[in-house]
Amino acid sequence: MLLFVFAVIGLVVLTNLFLFALLVYLKTNQVVVSADLLYDYYSWQEFLFVGLCICLLIFAGSLYKTMSLTGGGAAVAEMLGGHLVSQATTDLQQRQLLNVVEEMAIAAGMPVPRVYLMDETSINAFAAGRTPANAVIGITRGTLTRLNREELQGVIAHEFSHIANGDMRLNIRLIGVLHGILLIGMIGYFLFRSLRFAGRSRSSKGGGGVLAIAALGIGLMVIGYAGTFFGQWIKAVVSRQREFLADSSAVQFTRNKDGIAGALKKIGGGAGVGSTMDSAQAPQYSHAYFANGISSFWQSLFATHPPLEDRIRKIEPRWDGQFLASRVSDTVPVEAAVTTPSDASKVAVAATILSSAEQAISQIGTLNEENIEYVHQLIIAMPLLLREAAQDAYSARALIYAAMIGMQTDMALASKALGHHADPDVQTLTHKLLPELEKLDAKFKLPLLELGVNALRDLSPNQFVQFKITVEDIILSDQSVNLNEWIVQRLVIQQLDEHFGFRVPAKAKFSTLDSLKDEVEILLSLMAYLEHKDDAEAATAFDSGAREAGMSLQMLPRKGLKLESLNSSLDRLMSLKPLAKPLLLRACVAIILQDGKTTTRGIELVRTVSTCLDCPMPPMRAPQ
Repeated sequence: MLLFVFAVIGLVVLTNLFLFALLVYLKTNQVVVSADLLYDYYSWQEFLFVGLCICLLIFAGSLYKTMSLTGGGAAVAEMLGGHLVSQATTDLQQRQLLNVVEEMAIAAGMPVPRVYLMDETSINAFAAGRTPANAVIGITRGTLTRLNREELQGVIAHEFSHIANGDMRLNIRLIGVLHGILLIGMIGYFLFRSLRFAGRSRSSKGGGGVLAIAALGIGLMVIGYAGTFFGQWIKAVVSRQREFLADSSAVQFTRNKDGIAGALKKIGGGAGVGSTMDSAQAPQYSHAYFANGISSFWQSLFATHPPLEDRIRKIEPRWDGQFLASRVSDTVPVEAAVTTPSDASKVAVAATILSSAEQAISQIGTLNEENIEYVHQLIIAMPLLLREAAQDAYSARALIYAAMIGMQTDMALASKALGHHADPDVQTLTHKLLPELEKLDAKFKLPLLELGVNALRDLSPNQFVQFKITVEDIILSDQSVNLNEWIVQRLVIQQLDEHFGFRVPAKAKFSTLDSLKDEVEILLSLMAYLEHKDDAEAATAFDSGAREAGMSLQMLPRKGLKLESLNSSLDRLMSLKPLAKPLLLRACVAIILQDGKTTTRGIELVRTVSTCLDCPMPPMRAPQ
């Protein structure tokens, strides 16, 4: 912020000096700047007026750029020339990329980000978005074709660290704010380029006008370098330590230093390919790439990324200094072959065992090798029909419809509600998926929903509205909403509402749980009653949760508590500031673990609450 203030002051002073020199030249035909001339031709009122205009221009430029990026990560990816990788892609390398992203997202308990591919031969990537719900991961074609799966996983883990550590929102904010101080130089550049359209023959008077425009354009470009200087400095100050953090997190997440180190070594040994991005918009987001994306004087002076050698030696202290050759791979990824559930089920893996509130909170925003492998095998072990249905927007709708119909007390009424909205082909597919879902093990259901949500983002806004109405009609076909239906509503509909712009992400307003005491009492009371059928056990569990929250709370009577009140309370609790949220989640975990055991339903409920609060918790299972 201090550097930004210096940038504004520098732009104001340099612009005034330039206008003063231009004014003196026009009146005296001399390029002279002195204190006497300044007193004769320039006043403090003019200085302040120009300064005010510069400040307004910077503010307007920053506001315009910030508003243009309200689309979240997708706006950044499209600005850089990326195109969306379809969930139903049949390209084997792209399928491998999506598999890696899906595994890491579900293992971290995060919404699965969309993936954009940029037609660049270099090795680079980025994460962008305002919240995990609208995050995207962008990756160059060179990264896809030149890295093996282990190295690709290291790069994706690096980007997930940026998502988990809140770097994405900071990066988008920087783009918007810095655009304001770069705007003067950009105006000068466009003025100078506009002279190309001027006619070749000019009168002497017209020629003078052209020279004036040229001088103004060049002058503004020179002044603009002050903005570029401070802009690059600000990016470097913010970015460099975040890159070291993301590198170390990638090693922590994958328990494999060779993956990310190998990717960095291939960038260094890329035979001219490296990590440089060719997009004209690449400099705006240079601070958020996996590696240096631009090559310029300012980039070398104020590098947004530490040198490759330093990053590699942080990971491999005994590195011999040799980079790796980077070649385009034309081999087919082994994992792209169809794996049958019977083959995958032979691999015994397990999610993190939920044993204490403190242990559960420590998992927020983290990954580990065991959970990634667990999710990898879990996805492979899913029935092939359901797994493929979750990867396409058309069939994903049928998958969600089938899941909702299976939860109804009267499935015939629910099917009738489906018939009012869905076309015959979707109805047929829904009834084909229903038997598979009914016999599906509970551990597959949340990951399957998370995969389906990502595919449903490919719907058009009108299709989503129709989908949402259909889901709500199916839920209300039996005139009630049960817990399983509520979980699907919050996990699926809320994320999609945010994606399609029907729900504004909650703003952080409340720094303590005491500010939302009534809402905390409703959430913890409902959770205690849902997990513990005996009122005495529920009361004991509620007291345990209140102690974890550090609050004096009154448990509400069972009668009168409804899931509708849980909805409104959770909407308010989403406005908590980050440091207050773990206390609430610790209280929730303490309630479901009060008797030393818990259920899949209890874990799903806690994970749903954590997802709504943007505090993603990895997959967990109950103690044996």
